Amino acid sequence: MKDKKHETTEKSSDIAAGMAEPVEPAPENLHPEEVAELLAALAQCRQDLAESQNAYLRAHADFDNFRKRLRTERDQEFARGSDRVLADLLPVIDDFERALASVNDNSTIDSLTQGVGLIYRQLTTLLQRYAIVPMEVEGKPFDPNYHDAIAQIATANMPEHTIIGVMQKGYMKNGEVFRPAKVAVSGQVENEEN
Repeated sequence: MKDKKHETTEKSSDIAAGMAEPVEPAPENLHPEEVAELLAALAQCRQDLAESQNAYLRAHADFDNFRKRLRTERDQEFARGSDRVLADLLPVIDDFERALASVNDNSTIDSLTQGVGLIYRQLTTLLQRYAIVPMEVEGKPFDPNYHDAIAQIATANMPEHTIIGVMQKGYMKNGEVFRPAKVAVSGQVENEEN
């Protein structure tokens, strides 16, 4: 029995002694060739790390430049689009100037009305070219997605929340609201008892 107990003790002490020793050999136990190889590997790792960091910084700078270039191009394209619309408005300004120049003491109301009507049609044609069309809202139910109520008028002639007047036209562009219509809507007539 002593032998078995002694064996167990020896095994435990061997294990404890083995745990205390480092798993890898200590640097002082390395041969100079191994140290040189490790130092070369460490230098290579440092060089690889530096190259990776430089590549990351270059990629980050390239992406930042790309983002700035994209923003600049988008702003320029927006400006070109605005310029096209403004260029299309210039003939309307020209017509206004001709109309104002032709006004004199001999001008009649009819000739002025015709001139303004022509310019108005020219403007509405220009808006249609850009897919902007006026809303037809009179007599329709009020919808806050399309209309902006600025007045409510009590009337018994129309159902409640029906548009009874347009203060400012609304416009649609490609089926979406471009500018909501400013409207007056009908309200309930208050009872004389109240």
